[in-house]
Amino acid sequence: MMEEVAVGPARILLVDDEESLRITLAANLELEGHTVLEASSGEDALRVLNEQPVDVVLTDIRMPGLHGVELLRRIKQERPDMPVVLMTAFTAEELVDDALAEGAFTVLPKPFDVAHALDTVLRAVRAPQVLVVDDTEQVARGMVRALSTVGLRARAVYSGEEALASLRSGAFDVCVLDLVMPEMSGPELVTKVREADLSVAVIAVSGHVVPEMLRRVAAQGAVVCMTKPVPLRELVQAIARVRGRPQGPYGARN
Repeated sequence: MMEEVAVGPARILLVDDEESLRITLAANLELEGHTVLEASSGEDALRVLNEQPVDVVLTDIRMPGLHGVELLRRIKQERPDMPVVLMTAFTAEELVDDALAEGAFTVLPKPFDVAHALDTVLRAVRAPQVLVVDDTEQVARGMVRALSTVGLRARAVYSGEEALASLRSGAFDVCVLDLVMPEMSGPELVTKVREADLSVAVIAVSGHVVPEMLRRVAAQGAVVCMTKPVPLRELVQAIARVRGRPQGPYGARN
């Protein structure tokens, strides 16, 4: 079993021009012991951020004036490590793709299950990292550096054994895993992750044509399979998408 990462009372900035949604979410968050700061616009949210400490921002995308993606960009300029969760009823729009690629923790489609939204926000508060697993050190380190440019915290390890030990710490919620590695292969690591009951989403990558390995990891819960070299924008989007799915043993569920 993985170690639990405790989350104390958090200060959550809730941004939405729809008052009824703010009331509902704020009430549920406050029942869990968290402090909720409210803003009805992006401009108002920036003012709150300048005046008060905040642990995480939960904001709608479609708002009059400063929309949620522009708010995300402004926040990331000043506070790259600030987790931002976005909400929208327009999941196919270009703004969603931009948000996913520019460092949002995730985007929640409206309407959503309130319990799932609360769980997602509190996972964002924990600031989980991405674990990059590749036996080629240069590749792994390069991916970590690239992810850091959009504010994603990541760590590189170079073997399945190192990866399993790291994942047990509870500090990671996404694992970007090279399938073809010596000693412990990608599919073997995914099997061990499942056996250990770890809540980690797996993004499998490979520079080789390995359809059997891809089938094995997909059958065991890998959410996304990608081909190397993986464009940074697509990888960041994939990480944000899996973070928005309900979490349980073995990571995000479809």
